[in-house]
Amino acid sequence: MDLFVDSRMTPSVISDEAHISDLITKKLMRENKSSTKALRFATLFNKLQAQTILKRKWAVLYFLMSVSEQSNDGDASKLATTLFDQTFSHRGLESISHETGKVTETQNTFISNVNPTSIQETIKEPVYMQEDEQYYDLPPRVVLQKKVAEAENTMYEISEALLLRDIVFVFQGIDGQYIKFDKTTGSYLVDSKIGVQRSTRELISRLSEMGCLYRKVHAFVNDSIDDISIGLVGQAFCSALQRELTEYYKLMAILESQITKEVDTNLSTQSIPLSLKRMLVSINESAEKLRLMAVLVDGCARQKGGALVSYIYMHTNHGDPFRHEFVEHILEEVSKPFYEMLQSWIYEGELEDPFEEFFVGCDQTVEEEDLWQHKYFMRTDMQPSFISPLLAKKIFSIGKSLNFIRYSCHDNDLVTGKGKSTKSVLKYGDVIALEHSIDATYTKTSKRLLDILFTKYKLMEHLAALKRYLLLGQGDFVQYLMDQLGSGLSKPANTLHRHNLTGTLEAAIRASNAQYEDQDILQRLDVRLANISAGDVGWDVFSLDYHVDSPINTIFTPPAMILYTELFRFLWRLKRVEHDLSAAWRRQMTCARTLAQIPEMEKDINNSRLVCSEMIHFVYQLQYYLLFEVVGCSWDVLETDINKKSGDLDSLIEMHNRYLNDITTKGFLRTSDQDYLPSVLKIIGFILQYKNVLDELYNFVVKELMRREHSNIQPSRKGKSEREAREAFLPIQRKLGEVASSFKGELVNLLAELANHKDTDFRFLSVRLDFNEFYSAQKK
Repeated sequence: MDLFVDSRMTPSVISDEAHISDLITKKLMRENKSSTKALRFATLFNKLQAQTILKRKWAVLYFLMSVSEQSNDGDASKLATTLFDQTFSHRGLESISHETGKVTETQNTFISNVNPTSIQETIKEPVYMQEDEQYYDLPPRVVLQKKVAEAENTMYEISEALLLRDIVFVFQGIDGQYIKFDKTTGSYLVDSKIGVQRSTRELISRLSEMGCLYRKVHAFVNDSIDDISIGLVGQAFCSALQRELTEYYKLMAILESQITKEVDTNLSTQSIPLSLKRMLVSINESAEKLRLMAVLVDGCARQKGGALVSYIYMHTNHGDPFRHEFVEHILEEVSKPFYEMLQSWIYEGELEDPFEEFFVGCDQTVEEEDLWQHKYFMRTDMQPSFISPLLAKKIFSIGKSLNFIRYSCHDNDLVTGKGKSTKSVLKYGDVIALEHSIDATYTKTSKRLLDILFTKYKLMEHLAALKRYLLLGQGDFVQYLMDQLGSGLSKPANTLHRHNLTGTLEAAIRASNAQYEDQDILQRLDVRLANISAGDVGWDVFSLDYHVDSPINTIFTPPAMILYTELFRFLWRLKRVEHDLSAAWRRQMTCARTLAQIPEMEKDINNSRLVCSEMIHFVYQLQYYLLFEVVGCSWDVLETDINKKSGDLDSLIEMHNRYLNDITTKGFLRTSDQDYLPSVLKIIGFILQYKNVLDELYNFVVKELMRREHSNIQPSRKGKSEREAREAFLPIQRKLGEVASSFKGELVNLLAELANHKDTDFRFLSVRLDFNEFYSAQKK
């Protein structure tokens, strides 16, 4: 049966047999000059530990010590009170009233937890070191004697008040008398000659963490406060840390003043002392702030500008209200330079960023003509995480638009006048208010810029002019130009003169409705000759040109104008084929009576008329597809999007690029996986060859008629002349058949591929070219 010793004096502490044994041993050694009683107690304590029947041994020792203290009077009573208080101080309890046996409330002051007599002089007492494994095999008496001797020779105990004073020094990164910083371990350590219990050392270690954190933060501030390379945001961060350290210094001054006052005035033991544990609780909030500052210092050492703001903002996403509020307080100070740069950018278009901390950058070497496209760029690594990509794009567009209005459009109304009245101070905190302010400024700035382009610089008129002249939308002008230039462009390219072509262009303008065009647009219309290669004719190098300057060259960029030129040459080539086929058809009709005089050629001439009709049908249907279904439909979409007048200049550029992409992709019959343009160019080449063979045929017929008229005068040569005529006609006949066959074969293949394409526009083109399934029947 187990034996339990119980008492109504059960304390509300955690049992520690070793500690209560140590207190009793010290008490016995103070009251007796010899160590006999202490040794006897050690022997009895060992026997008590060997007992298995007792379960609450610590309670037995505590009860005996309490009875001993109550039976003493005078100095013994005072010593018992000291031991009693030390017991509960070690356990982190509050002051206990011996009369009532209840725990009382601790006063919210910092008072030393030691006997005043022990403060005035260092108490050199032997310390019972029971945890050394080297004494486990020795008898208790020998163990006690050895430990007492070693303690007297090597170690001494100091009061907790002195440790507290050292701790205050440690809090400020200063070495104390007994607690010093160890560079090897990077932490504060208690002097090894001081006899301090393990629990006390652990407390000191936890408290000295503040000293290590302070050293880290203080060193960062001192090293960075005068370093301009960290930028304006980095300087603001150091300033915010310095402000928090100033508050920390105030707390240290209060602690140091109170501890010094208690030690110097030798307060009575009736006061509520400041213990190490109470110190740990009291500095909890300051310690948490230092931990957060140290974490920020570690992460921000290699950051600057928007990246630094973004890193600090990341720590606000925390469930701890204290941590969230503290980081928000730091961030409000740190983000001030960033918001000043943001405000200057969106309201004035000025980029005040000497240390490249803003997420918008500027290349000062870029000329005014390329301002919108290349002068400004975004640094995504400097974009704060609380600014979304869409909001950042709007911010980027606002400042760029202001500079475009100022330098490219030469208009300062928004910057110097109307814009200033709507300014609002931007600061960290309300992201929704920031978004509303940015959206309002973005809408106003973009609308102002688009209005300038469409009114002052007539952007829509320029778009329409490009469609009418470079995309051959002005029919009467194109037809007159073709009629005047047709014969001259058939000559070698090196025989062309630019002034002659320019004169013809001006004549075409005066002879068509183009004469009513705005003079600014007509002055931009010009003639261009490409680089001449060997064998080129005028058709290969001639094209119209349209001059653009700032600011409309931001929309009509050089790559865009190259696409316009390529489209013109392709459409102009179709117009040339149409012109040649029309001339051949007119010649067939006007020479029909003459051709009928040679009956043996009637079949070939009739076949040539049929083939010529097929070619004309192909060219007309392809032109209709390009001018109406491709250019016309794409123009309607572009015009609809522009009339909405929403978005910014980037949106307008995107609309125009999409328009160009549509007409070049469908106009050149190109897709991502297929390109039909080479087949179309082959067919056009066969048509031009066939027209040349027809010219040979007509020339041959004219010569043959003249020869036959001459043969009628000289009948003796008639038979020979007919044989020569048939032999001369055979090569022409063979060419007609070969070119016609090549044309039909290539056309049939093209129609088959277009009919099976996934794009409906290409399938409809196939139906339009073979609406009566004439070529499909031939293929079968």
